Amino acid sequence: VNVSAFGGNQSTYGGEGVVSALYNNFSFSLGAFSYNSDGWRENNDLDQKLVNAYAQWAVTPELNIQLEYMRQETDQGDLAFNFDPDAFSPNRRLEFDRDTVRLGLRYSPTEASTYLLSYIYSMRDELRSESEEFIDPDLFIPFSSSFNSDLETEGSLLEGQYIYQAQRFNLILGGAYSNPETTGNETFTVSSPIFPFPLTSSETIDEEIEQPRLYAYSNINMTDDLIWTVGASYDDFKDEPIEENSFNPKLGVRWKINNSYQLRAAAFKVLKPSLINNRTIEPTQVAGFNQFFDDAAGTESWRYGAALDAKLSQQLSWGAEISWRDLEVPSLEALPTGSAVTGTIDQDEQLHRLYLYWTPSDRIAVTAEAVYDRFKEPSAFQDDFRPVPAEVTTLSLPLGVNYFHPSGFFAGVVGTYVDQEVKRSEDSLFARGDDDFFLVDAAVGYRFPKRRGMATLAVKNLFDTEFYYQDNSFREFSEDATTGPYFPELTLMGRVTLNF
Repeated sequence: VNVSAFGGNQSTYGGEGVVSALYNNFSFSLGAFSYNSDGWRENNDLDQKLVNAYAQWAVTPELNIQLEYMRQETDQGDLAFNFDPDAFSPNRRLEFDRDTVRLGLRYSPTEASTYLLSYIYSMRDELRSESEEFIDPDLFIPFSSSFNSDLETEGSLLEGQYIYQAQRFNLILGGAYSNPETTGNETFTVSSPIFPFPLTSSETIDEEIEQPRLYAYSNINMTDDLIWTVGASYDDFKDEPIEENSFNPKLGVRWKINNSYQLRAAAFKVLKPSLINNRTIEPTQVAGFNQFFDDAAGTESWRYGAALDAKLSQQLSWGAEISWRDLEVPSLEALPTGSAVTGTIDQDEQLHRLYLYWTPSDRIAVTAEAVYDRFKEPSAFQDDFRPVPAEVTTLSLPLGVNYFHPSGFFAGVVGTYVDQEVKRSEDSLFARGDDDFFLVDAAVGYRFPKRRGMATLAVKNLFDTEFYYQDNSFREFSEDATTGPYFPELTLMGRVTLNF
């Protein structure tokens, strides 16, 4: 049994509980999670509940079967931080319920061969609403608008995979088929005191994505110190009127130069699959570089990267990583005739980082990092109502020190310097500019004896610093709630975890 409870300011509270057991060749777990918070500003609240049941049966030493069910209920306001803390929608709401069933099978007839089968079914009901009042800048006439949608998304993802392990190489062959379908309606209404009747437009939604895909990967040990990763995938993506057939090569290498240094490099192409709940059994990394991001389904991207990891001693390690992503995001534009034209929006991303881990003693750990993150949309596709910026450049420099006492007491402090510049068109309804700030986070806690749990008290933004910041919400496609990592208000959180 594992239980935890937490609470803090901003009316934040919740808890989690998990019961798991093992009996002969059968195991199961039951869990529930609840999170509630009013957030750091008006309409920034989040209410989320999760229930999960999981069972696993080792039918034979070679055959293993898994079954999982998850229920998620979410009710949230406007969570995005679009640079200006006061720039948000006071009436934007999103509610959705999602039921997911997963069946997994693993069969290993020999030590060298393994077969995997995964089936996921998901049903999601979503209600979205937003309203605002504004004055036409040319006519000086007050208007009010509202948007409401009621959508249901149902779909499944079937995946199969074969893994062969030899002494000098392995081979991963797989395929998948997904077919999520969204149905429902959307309504947009505009009204004004000078108009006798509101103007309303409604649209019936019936969209289905079909995407079969195949892939093959191999990790080849040329020597004990040199591993090549080669592979490819093929995607047949259909989301009318968008159709995309894509062959995606993969190449990576890991070279252990000596006992202290390892070099990694990769170049690969990805067509973002229409995953169910963002899950897949396809390898998600090439030479330690992530393939899949929270992009829109059908996004075509290339990623290039190189990294050097160094372990100079048991107490000191450091590394550097540079990577680029070139994206082509599918777009759809409605025409007055009711037809549509398709195209792509070009985007560029850079992510470069340096890191250092140092343990000068058994009780002290020091971490330092420098992260340069740049997003750019060269085509300058800047709709006034579209939150995507033309360019965002962010430099963050966190430095942390943690102390651990043999009695179980621990404490830590992290100072982070952030420098960011956000560019948008002059007519954009979203803020632009630049800001830099320094935040201090601190935490203290105690680990109970015999691993019975721990208690922690953490403070983020200790000095209640106010700032402007653009988060990553504009480049996240799924509706799963994400917030942070920085908040312009002191946040206090206490947590107790117990294990039985």
